[in-house]
Amino acid sequence: MPILSGGMRGARGKAEPTVLRPGPLGDDPGALTPALTDAFVAARDALEAGRAVVVVVAARDLMGQGAPLDAALATGLLGMVRTLAIEGAKPGWRINVVAAGEGSEDAVERTVATVAGSELTGQLLQIGGANLGKLPA
Repeated sequence: MPILSGGMRGARGKAEPTVLRPGPLGDDPGALTPALTDAFVAARDALEAGRAVVVVVAARDLMGQGAPLDAALATGLLGMVRTLAIEGAKPGWRINVVAAGEGSEDAVERTVATVAGSELTGQLLQIGGANLGKLPA
């Protein structure tokens, strides 16, 4: 299930972003559909309320290096983000994905804040270098 944060008004009166952080699904295939559905509903509600949405996933899951269900969730969320960005282009929806590498928590938080305050939408930002050095020797 996604863990939600944000959605409140910040110090300058601007809406804080909604941040979705899905947790591991474990070994229950039945958990995938509700997790994707919950994330979609939360993202749609935030976007319709004029808030930016940032989905934070583990980079290793997005690259298929984690558990299969967690990889399915991460890639499903990426597809959801890109679709909502396309569908919401006219009303100006802003929704993006941050793929977090191991030990990159501080950089992820800075990236979430930066991308949420920008006009970017439908983008995947990879933080922490997990996507580097994957060619066979």
